[in-house]
Amino acid sequence: MAVIATVDKFGMTFSEAYHKITRLTYESTDHKTFIYAEPSANVDKNGVSTPAIAAPPVESWIKKNFCNIEIATYATEETRENHSEPIYRSYLNFEAIVSAEASDIIVQAYDYLKAQPGFEDAVDC
Repeated sequence: MAVIATVDKFGMTFSEAYHKITRLTYESTDHKTFIYAEPSANVDKNGVSTPAIAAPPVESWIKKNFCNIEIATYATEETRENHSEPIYRSYLNFEAIVSAEASDIIVQAYDYLKAQPGFEDAVDC
């Protein structure tokens, strides 16, 4: 799996540049966060408003699923097949969707890549 998209690099235009994800790592972490309620307005027994009192925050844990990807860019698909070195490598990360209904993590990675600037017209190959 890979995509072909035009890229300008080093003062040259590679119109058939071949972009392949060569490394994908997955991290699942828990992050502690606090939920703050809106301060409630109070009225004393005489009907006079008193300053709002803030409620204490509520601790909450959120699971984050991240993928880090390395993309090797070759001048053409043929140069990749001939085991040439990539002209450059780039690195991205995105929040992965992990559920039974979610698409494969590699498909998610390529979908994320194709959503990046310069890859909007990328063609799957």
